[in-house]
Amino acid sequence: MKSQFRHVALFGRTHASVTGAALESSRKVLEDVAHFLARQGCDVVLEQNTAQLTGLGGYTALDLAQIGQQCDLGIPVGGDGTMLGVGRQMACHKLPLIGINQGRLGFITDIPLKDYQAALAPMLAGAYEEDHRSLMHARVLRQDVCVFDARAMNDVVVNRGATSGMVELRIEVDGHFVSNQRCDGLIIATPTGSTAYALSAGGPLMH
Repeated sequence: MKSQFRHVALFGRTHASVTGAALESSRKVLEDVAHFLARQGCDVVLEQNTAQLTGLGGYTALDLAQIGQQCDLGIPVGGDGTMLGVGRQMACHKLPLIGINQGRLGFITDIPLKDYQAALAPMLAGAYEEDHRSLMHARVLRQDVCVFDARAMNDVVVNRGATSGMVELRIEVDGHFVSNQRCDGLIIATPTGSTAYALSAGGPLMH
């Protein structure tokens, strides 16, 4: 079976704590996944930071914009944090993602590493269902000047920062007043991001 996805980008864990044995393990896993994809007929590229951190050679390294323009599938290999980061960065390109779980929590990177070949082969051949996730777009305006702009797949948190007391927030939805709150902060979560808050309150995982 040949892959329906011709150009596939691999994303690894690129945060600073990935060093030593963890880095070597990540490198080996990415190399194994890349070889598997090549056997399925895919042209494999590496995300630029992933290539630099792992030193994995033999593959073209592309930045995020180039991946968005040239690839038709992205595969983050890591935990849910890796998937969340890649998801918000690639959302503007509408790049479909399949997550392989090399981390501890795999709620959205739900293909276990040990089973990735059996799970991935039929998906590459077209046996899959798309799962569309909501994202939020957050901006911070100061005197009508935007000082922060980002997308979020999990949640947006407004907090008091270094202020010693509480902050007062006026909350509106679509221009309609909801409430005034004196509090430490406010969390606005997507359905994906609500899971951790539900668990911490003794609730269930919400699909």
